[in-house]
Amino acid sequence: MSVKAIQALMTGLVVLACVIGGIILIIKGINHTVGVILLVIVGGYLGLDLTPWIPPG
Repeated sequence: MSVKAIQALMTGLVVLACVIGGIILIIKGINHTVGVILLVIVGGYLGLDLTPWIPPG
């Protein structure tokens, strides 16, 4: 595997772990704030526009 392929794989795994962790935190009710922050970070990293769903303040 080339270096770029390894970097892409690792990035994908980190994004997947953040998504799964965020969803688990929200569903289990452990910590909604951290779960939402993880999902927002991943969404921002993937280039999604999450502003309509994030309440101001």
